[in-house]
Amino acid sequence: MATTATILEALKGVNSYPIPLRTLVETAERRGLKLTDSATQKALKGKCFRLTTADLLLWLSLAPNITQGGQSYSFTDEQRKQFRNQAQDIFDEFDDDLAPKATYGYKGSRL
Repeated sequence: MATTATILEALKGVNSYPIPLRTLVETAERRGLKLTDSATQKALKGKCFRLTTADLLLWLSLAPNITQGGQSYSFTDEQRKQFRNQAQDIFDEFDDDLAPKATYGYKGSRL
């Protein structure tokens, strides 16, 4: 009998970039998602999982290019834009209140 993957494993599968475990944990907890639950079809289509995925896509859009263990991970500007667009589509789908909002105005110490 095959075992079902966990939510944690499913989230790690969003991208091959090595997202830190603490980022996965904090993002899932903020959305009320239990990482040890089975990644059933119902769970993967659910609001909590989808919004957690959107949060991770947004995180990936800002992630630094790194080299780890001889493996390089980098994204083009176009890929980063695609991550943001995918995330925004999911946020829009669920009318999410926790979705990041644009902030306008002066940010700095001098005018």
